[in-house]
Amino acid sequence: MTPPTTTAATARPPVADFDRLTAQAFLDAMPYASIVLDAGGLLIAHNAHADELLEGVPSDRLGRAVEGPFRVMVDRARRSGVTASFEQAVGEIWYFVAAYPLASPSGAPLQMISAADVTARKHTEFAIRESEARLEEATRIAQMGTYKVYWDTELVHWSPHMFIIHGQSPDSFIHTRAAYNELVHPEDRDLYEQYRRNLFDGKALHGADYRIVRKGTVRWLRLEGRVLFDSMGEPYASFGTCQDITEAKQREQELKSLLRRNAILYEALDASPIGVAVVTTEGPSAEVFYVNAEFERLTGHKTSSLAKRSIMALQPGEGGEGWRDVMRALHTSGGGAFELTCARRDGSSFLAKLEVAPVRDHPGRDATVFVLNLRDITSDRQRADALLQAQKMEALGQLSGGVAHEINNLLQPVLALSDLGQDIADTDPAKVRKYFQVIASSGRKARDVVRQVLTFARRDAPELASYPIARLLEDALTLLHSGLPPGIELVHSIDVGEAQAVVNPTQVSQVVFNLVKNAADAMDGSGQVSVALSLAEVDAAQGAALTIAPGRWIQLRVADQGCGMDAYTLSRVFEPFFTTKLAGKGTGLGLAVVYSIVTGWGGMLKLDSEVARGTSAVVYIPAASLS
Repeated sequence: MTPPTTTAATARPPVADFDRLTAQAFLDAMPYASIVLDAGGLLIAHNAHADELLEGVPSDRLGRAVEGPFRVMVDRARRSGVTASFEQAVGEIWYFVAAYPLASPSGAPLQMISAADVTARKHTEFAIRESEARLEEATRIAQMGTYKVYWDTELVHWSPHMFIIHGQSPDSFIHTRAAYNELVHPEDRDLYEQYRRNLFDGKALHGADYRIVRKGTVRWLRLEGRVLFDSMGEPYASFGTCQDITEAKQREQELKSLLRRNAILYEALDASPIGVAVVTTEGPSAEVFYVNAEFERLTGHKTSSLAKRSIMALQPGEGGEGWRDVMRALHTSGGGAFELTCARRDGSSFLAKLEVAPVRDHPGRDATVFVLNLRDITSDRQRADALLQAQKMEALGQLSGGVAHEINNLLQPVLALSDLGQDIADTDPAKVRKYFQVIASSGRKARDVVRQVLTFARRDAPELASYPIARLLEDALTLLHSGLPPGIELVHSIDVGEAQAVVNPTQVSQVVFNLVKNAADAMDGSGQVSVALSLAEVDAAQGAALTIAPGRWIQLRVADQGCGMDAYTLSRVFEPFFTTKLAGKGTGLGLAVVYSIVTGWGGMLKLDSEVARGTSAVVYIPAASLS
């Protein structure tokens, strides 16, 4: 480095009376870089340690202003006053700088400035501060603070995050035993007091949980603590951590509840009278990883014997129809109910109903887990077949009896008038013609009865045409009066004028007879049955609900105040052979026949019923013309 040029402004003779030799000896004895400045800030002495911080040739430095790295420290020291101390970084090196006043023999003020390299200490200090900052950040993230308890003075020192955990301000909260007890949940104060005594007794704390009340909310805290020893090995304090574990406690409680619910679920599944299996299609086959007790009883397989095996282990060697559809449902995330033959573990088989239900963890995603419900329907099928056969035979017997009775009634005038007609054939031709009209009418009615039987058997279709619906209803009601129990009062209201309906006359009688007969039976032979015939306008919404076209319809309503029906019974009343009547009191065909007839007209039958309030049957009949 080129020494600075000496000028009148920057250089002057050093202080004349300064004992240079004595001062230099003093400076050389100093272990740090040291210099002496006169009152004007010019360098008058320096030691060898200062050479690296001063620029220029040593012989040319005196009497000049300080140059080089020392210049920064000198400027700060002179701004700070005659006496000063501070730390200063010069590049990557840190110095501790101290300035002291000196006096020359003549009394001229002098200043000595020393600079000690403290880089190593400073780096250690920075590392400690960084470590403390990291610790504080880690404890903040973990919602954890640290504390130190001095046993002799009962002084408690908290880290900054301890105040955050407790919702307190370091400026306002003074930690005393009484003040902290106010923060502890009332139910946990005795427990915390025991923890506190353990700390002051020099005992370690592990997992010491208790609650505090922070700004109106309850928080869970956990204390950990250990004993501290002094340089002589004597215990004198306790140090530990305090962590907010509220969320962990909540998750723990949720986990306990989940485990409890799962345990209850497993118990419920094992108590189920239906066989339940859970399978997954995440692998190449439908693996079974759970079966309940009923599934084990039905198949002989336990979860362990089916684990890592496909549900196809239940497919019999022969007669495995339906299992292909089951596998298709599993591999297409579908579901459904299947009747198939299922093989037991011992090789026997049974007729089963298998219901497949996909478990979707997200809408739109393919299911990989399925619940299978398995039931043995062998005996159910046998009972159903036997019952259906019995019902068919009962229905056939009653139907045959009814048909025979009807035809027998129609044959009576045929036979009687045929005999009478022979006696007066020559004497009263007009009466004979009248007899023939009655005979022909009875024959046509007998033919209609046969057709009706064929209609029910679905082997013949009735002839439909336009008829005055009011007249047909009146005729049917006239015939009904004599066949009802004495305690039944039949009232009717007809308000359709000469409206024409597209129906079959015999079927109208059958519909009215069945509806009125059911109403009478519902009231146990005593009460009022009302029959009303009217015109009705059906709008688009009503038509959609009734599955008929909007427009004008003829409405036949038969209502009673009988026992009524519950929702289950109401949902099955149109099933053939379904009946709630005692054995021998009905076949379960009445409403099924009515429904078949009405829908055959293009109309609709709607039932409204309430238990103990009665039933109302409404028939919507297609109208041909209205006047």
